[in-house]
Amino acid sequence: MQRGLQWVVLALVSTLLISCAAVVEESLSMRPSGFSNEGDTEASLRNLKLTTREFCLPFLGGCTGYLYGKPYHLLGQDAQDDVAKFDFDFAFDVGDGIEEYQLNLKREEVNPQRGTVVLLHGYGGNKSTMAINAAYFMFLGYHVVVPDLLGHGQSTVDQMGFGVRDAELITALLDSLPQREMPKPLYLAGLSMGTVAAAHVAKQRDDVDGLILFAPMAPMDEATNAMLEAWYPQLSKLMPVASVREGVIGAMQRQDIELADTDLKQLLPQLALPTLIIASDMDTVAPYERYLPLESAERTLVMAPGRHHITVGIVDNELHQHISAWLTAQ
Repeated sequence: MQRGLQWVVLALVSTLLISCAAVVEESLSMRPSGFSNEGDTEASLRNLKLTTREFCLPFLGGCTGYLYGKPYHLLGQDAQDDVAKFDFDFAFDVGDGIEEYQLNLKREEVNPQRGTVVLLHGYGGNKSTMAINAAYFMFLGYHVVVPDLLGHGQSTVDQMGFGVRDAELITALLDSLPQREMPKPLYLAGLSMGTVAAAHVAKQRDDVDGLILFAPMAPMDEATNAMLEAWYPQLSKLMPVASVREGVIGAMQRQDIELADTDLKQLLPQLALPTLIIASDMDTVAPYERYLPLESAERTLVMAPGRHHITVGIVDNELHQHISAWLTAQ
């Protein structure tokens, strides 16, 4: 009787493990839903002087949308008057409290730079979720290009590329732009999964001058587990770590991607590029401590204390000082 009960329990546990892995695999194999606010931002994008475009290349899977913006100081006089200062107040409910940030810049205090910044959003976001950061870099003097990653926003592909398969499409998009719209130097700025995409684009190109990585996520299996624990704590208790990992690996194998392809601790040392890493001690998806061993003459690590994963990418007055100093030093 006892042996029979043990077999029943074992069978139930095995079924649960298989079911959890299957759920994770299926969830990561379809178009994610999350922070998309595409339909509510047309007026905001116009106010920020960002234009929406489409890029299509059938042999790479179809089309994707992207935002393009010129430096504010190169716009007409009326537009320049509209952006003589850059003031934003941010307040985010992160579950256990409110995080508040301020960014206040004046034109006379900012010496316009030259170049292009490509901004790459994270999992569940889209190009519009990077719009404020795009406007920030436009205020600093940069052209900006902000594409939808595979399976996000206006991408016609339903499966995401985990930041890995996105690189070929992003490279093709950048190669399609005339030089006047993408002057050098060229910087790639990613958030979370977008940092993986930035690293893979940099591996493919020889004209990237630097990387700015906001909350660079841990490998996909660790990041998925951390996101479940942070955002769905009750559900995560029912999903064993091993099952989540198995589901992640299964979803990635469908696209011939290895976990190592999402490990920035392996990817970044392969790139001899100036890199600014911004991470938080409160971020379990992209732990600050994880990147301490990578700090070097080429890689600058900045602590954004007390921030959760979703807010590490918000540029406030303090982060602006770090970013501006790093860009000026390049």
